[in-house]
Amino acid sequence: MLNLPCLLMPVLLSVPGIVQAESPTAPDTTRNDAHAWRDSHRMIDLHQHINLTPQHLARAVKIMDRAGIGLVVNLGTGTVTRGADGASSAFERGKALTDRLYPGRFLHYLILDYSGWDATDWSERAVAQIEEGHRLGAAGLKEFKRLGLYLRDGAGKLIRVDDPKLDPVWRRCGELGMPVSIHVADPKAFWEPYDESNERWKELRDHKSWWFGDATVYPGWKDLLEALNRVVARHPQTTFVGVHFANNAEELEWVDASLDRYPNLMADLAARIPEIGRHDPAAVHRLFVKHQDRILFGTDFMVYDRLILGSSGNEPPPSDEDAQVFFEKHWRWLETHDRDWPHMTPIQGDWTISSIGLPSPVLRKIYFDNARKLLARSLPLPTLRAVRVERDFPLTGALTEPEWNQATPGWIEYATQDGTARPELSTSVRVLWSDQYLYLGFTAPYTRLTVFEPPLTEGKRYAMDKPGASLWDRDVVEAFINADPADLRHYTEFQVAPTNERLDLRLRLPERDFAWQSGFESAVAIDESSRTWRCAMRIPLSALSPTRPTAKTSWRLNLFRCDRAQDAFLTWNPTLSGTFHVPEKFGVLEFVDPRATE
Repeated sequence: MLNLPCLLMPVLLSVPGIVQAESPTAPDTTRNDAHAWRDSHRMIDLHQHINLTPQHLARAVKIMDRAGIGLVVNLGTGTVTRGADGASSAFERGKALTDRLYPGRFLHYLILDYSGWDATDWSERAVAQIEEGHRLGAAGLKEFKRLGLYLRDGAGKLIRVDDPKLDPVWRRCGELGMPVSIHVADPKAFWEPYDESNERWKELRDHKSWWFGDATVYPGWKDLLEALNRVVARHPQTTFVGVHFANNAEELEWVDASLDRYPNLMADLAARIPEIGRHDPAAVHRLFVKHQDRILFGTDFMVYDRLILGSSGNEPPPSDEDAQVFFEKHWRWLETHDRDWPHMTPIQGDWTISSIGLPSPVLRKIYFDNARKLLARSLPLPTLRAVRVERDFPLTGALTEPEWNQATPGWIEYATQDGTARPELSTSVRVLWSDQYLYLGFTAPYTRLTVFEPPLTEGKRYAMDKPGASLWDRDVVEAFINADPADLRHYTEFQVAPTNERLDLRLRLPERDFAWQSGFESAVAIDESSRTWRCAMRIPLSALSPTRPTAKTSWRLNLFRCDRAQDAFLTWNPTLSGTFHVPEKFGVLEFVDPRATE
């Protein structure tokens, strides 16, 4: 309930070994899981580039809705440099537009302004850019491949990836919890002869500026990669996402060794599945299982006046249908065991790829759990809908009443302190409301229940000055409800244990009123065969607010679960703190009435 007594320790998932079945498709359970995630728009694409106009955003969102992607990271929304007349920056304008038109669908990374690089105070001014981006809501920093290849100082020399003048920037990103998505170098073939013998000739022919094979002008391919690794090593407190599969999809062993050597390095998949998919699928499978906590889903999907599906040239522009095929091929490669099929970006090369058939626990990490943890500071507040019901019904605890099926569940499955996913303890919550009550239904898997025996039937079990003596010091589910979003520090708290012992209180932080009585009811059912316990709460609306909610009313809410056997303190929306009581992290409870017409 209050302060967590210990650090939250993640449980290591037991993942199937490296042996893959040679079946043409993945097991039904894996595909069913992935389809369910897409149906509920849980997927996160960590690497897109959208031109931030209303028309381009509308097209992007339409495609993402169909693909099942709920959250997009726009890499490189702009700099935070204001205009000479004080006009808002490109970053501010872009973020404001998406927040207004499509709230909760986009996160944004800023890019650095290198103007005045030769000045002695450039590093100080660059750090100020990072701090301003953080203040404006930037989720991270994007650095393009311009370092070492395009950007030059006043003397005409290329600015190195590992230039010491950039160290204060990388350091400040780490201090502020802002990940750095960084692109250095490019496909190895871009350093090979610029002629038809080059296997990436179709791409290079249309993009002469992508060829770096002139050693008198450009550094070597591996030199750029090693320069980035030196930066990663110098800044262990900063998380670097090496885009395009750590910038080296050609060499699995190099990527494996880099991830082993640098715990602060991650890799996204953007625009490199055609290259990764050429490797032995069993070797790729092993690598992904080994580094399942370090790999992030991304596509390099772009929406400008034309769509770009990982890469493009002078071919006819792709359609929205082509975009769906592009995403579906990502799912096919990650989820099935199919062999030797055409990849999603033909201009990148005339070869086939083979799928790697990852198991569900690994897939969900790559699809969204790893990104949620990486971006926990910046994630939009989640929304849970309370569905209006026509009748009040007695609580049984089994949650078998048909009304519960009307509500879409939310999920308590992330460690509140750092956002680590605990899917093996994933607890669903459904919310209903009537004229008189708010109903909450929890379904919680368990391994072993930890409770006070015997349960109190009168009074409340709490002792603020005595560790281990309060109801929340054993297994409970909890709901924190704020009915006045203008006053976040004033809310109510409800706890129920597997014994059906319960506790309620009213808070106006820092004060807590345990004498308050809401009149709420609860019922619990324990199913030992499935190792699941269920809890139903019914709370009088009059105890929550003097004003009865109506359709489209929005309150604030967070939901928690303590599972002592697994040392798990889980939440719907992580507080990123050693306490549950961070009202700024409460999500949104939206009241809906199926009978209401738009």
